[in-house]
Amino acid sequence: TWNNIAKDPYAKTEWLLHRFGKTHALFHGIRLGPTFINENVCQTLLSRNVIFSRYLVQRVLTHYGRQDPALTEMKLKYNVIPAETNKLRLDQNKLSNPWASDLPFSVFSIILQEGEARFSKIPVKGNDMELFHFISAGTLIIHYASQELKNNFDTIKNLITKYHFVPFPPRPRKLQLSYDIDPHNNLMVPEEYPPKDGFENNRQLNVVARAILLDARLVELWKEIGYTEICSDTNNLVISGALLILFPPSPPSGWLCPTADDVKLRLTKLIELGFKLDDKSIVDALQMYENKLDIYGDILWNAFTTIRSGEPNLSFLSDLFKEAFEPSRALKKTLFLNFLKSKCECHEQIVRQIVVQKFKEEYVEDIDFEIRRKSLILSPKVYQFIIEAYGHGSEIASICFVDLLSLK
Repeated sequence: TWNNIAKDPYAKTEWLLHRFGKTHALFHGIRLGPTFINENVCQTLLSRNVIFSRYLVQRVLTHYGRQDPALTEMKLKYNVIPAETNKLRLDQNKLSNPWASDLPFSVFSIILQEGEARFSKIPVKGNDMELFHFISAGTLIIHYASQELKNNFDTIKNLITKYHFVPFPPRPRKLQLSYDIDPHNNLMVPEEYPPKDGFENNRQLNVVARAILLDARLVELWKEIGYTEICSDTNNLVISGALLILFPPSPPSGWLCPTADDVKLRLTKLIELGFKLDDKSIVDALQMYENKLDIYGDILWNAFTTIRSGEPNLSFLSDLFKEAFEPSRALKKTLFLNFLKSKCECHEQIVRQIVVQKFKEEYVEDIDFEIRRKSLILSPKVYQFIIEAYGHGSEIASICFVDLLSLK
């Protein structure tokens, strides 16, 4: 029966491997909790040669064990330490059971035993991500970091090949906003480390991306141990990082502005390693340089369109607008949206199609105006762009007002 299949350790293992790959299968098995992972599933995963790292053991040790809910309630009630109380409230809102905290003891025991057997004398209070940060020259400015990383390359190689250091997977986009916003005041909160949901923060992944930009040999080292997702996990951070090196926020004296060919050459080298100049990377770049598009905009655009020249222009621009309109994208201005608009003659048709599709997906036609929606379907800045670009009386603006009115 389906019930028996769903409980079968081999079936669960196959699903994890198919869905998440050998690098992150064990991480996600742990994330799915005690109703999913058990001793048999854990043993089956290990027998299938999933990547098992010292870093995973360290993180499991950090997270394992539940908080005392009664004690937490008392601390919140009596406001013992204001700063700690606020942190406890955020923790309560984020996750009832943080990653690995409710792991069955038998699974916890297997992970510790496997770690001891493979790595012996694990520094249980250590953290290989923090170690990587220091030995990859993460504390130094880019000018000095390259040589320091080369000096430490053998140490880094040992960390990857012997201890199988790989970062945890990046937080999925749909979880990013809910994790980063305090529901009590709707304000962004700083990333904590280690994060309660287990996923790797952008700050830590940026350390990895920066190291790759300093020495591309790291990509091959990770691929050699089976971490084939290294490019997809860090793709947008690596592309953005490469552009920041080419176009530094505060250019040093003697800096020469790169040409479109310079940008194309740098990105092509990364693409040859396995990275991609995808829609998100392009929109990230345009948004990152939003205030300097009058200077860098055409240089970037010419490089991007040359690299992506094999695609139909209409489809390419439509995909970029879709990405730009993603609700998870924290838009603060509309400058780069207007830049995209300037590159497309049929922008109104594209924008209308995207808005209509988004609204269909959200079943806007069924909105009960007596019930206040929690959030807009699209960003307020997207609506501002549409109204400014096409006017209050346009058909697109009328469609958007349905969503705006639902919040009144």
